[in-house]
Amino acid sequence: SLGFANGALLSDNLPVMLIFWEGLLACMSVMLLLGNAKNPRAAVKMLWLSGVADLLLMLGVIITIRVSSQTDVSAMTRLPVSGLGSAGCALMLLGAMGKAGAMPFPSWIPVAAEGAPSPFLAAFPGSLEKILGIGLAIKIVTQNYDVQPGSAMSTFVLIVGAVTLFFGVSMALVQKDMKKLLSYHAISQVGYMLLGVGSCLPIGIIGALYHMINNALYKSGLYLTAGAIERQTGTTDLHRIGGLGRAMPVTMVCFI
Repeated sequence: SLGFANGALLSDNLPVMLIFWEGLLACMSVMLLLGNAKNPRAAVKMLWLSGVADLLLMLGVIITIRVSSQTDVSAMTRLPVSGLGSAGCALMLLGAMGKAGAMPFPSWIPVAAEGAPSPFLAAFPGSLEKILGIGLAIKIVTQNYDVQPGSAMSTFVLIVGAVTLFFGVSMALVQKDMKKLLSYHAISQVGYMLLGVGSCLPIGIIGALYHMINNALYKSGLYLTAGAIERQTGTTDLHRIGGLGRAMPVTMVCFI
């Protein structure tokens, strides 16, 4: 999985990037099924939603290659967001946002939280998927396409970011299970990152990049402390756990 993630991040060639991108999806599906073969709901939902997002990305890549007559990002000039180019840009952004967990694609994450092990949640919804999706979105607006601040494409990304932010936080506030709460919160953080990307301003894009790294670090830590609590108490139901500071002082410090 780490190999596929690094390949997708570092590939300069768009078709090669797609191969690594899909390889990661296959690995994630297998990991979700391990130990949960009798309850494949999360894996099936992830395949459907991520598969649709990846299909949109493929179509966007095909259009981008057609418009630019290049397959290597380094050989492309920033393409105008007009005509066929606007469709290519929108489709690629939808694919990137789907991988990051923006609305309407992330609904498999809270489902996975019910049965997936905490290390899986820390590595993928908590970290790698954000890095891949937001990293690609930044590349699209800074290298592939000439997206201007205040343009229709910029506004589209801002709207998706705002909806994702408010939906994720609203759902997190009413959760009674720690892992589901963290899952909805992970969704909301994508909204902040997309607001930075959608601004198409250097300060906003730097902010999105910084928060992408920030979120990967702290959300992974929160998922792992939730896993430690689940291992010790047998539950992550917030109504059934309390007063753990004395019993688990190291986990308490890590959680804080």
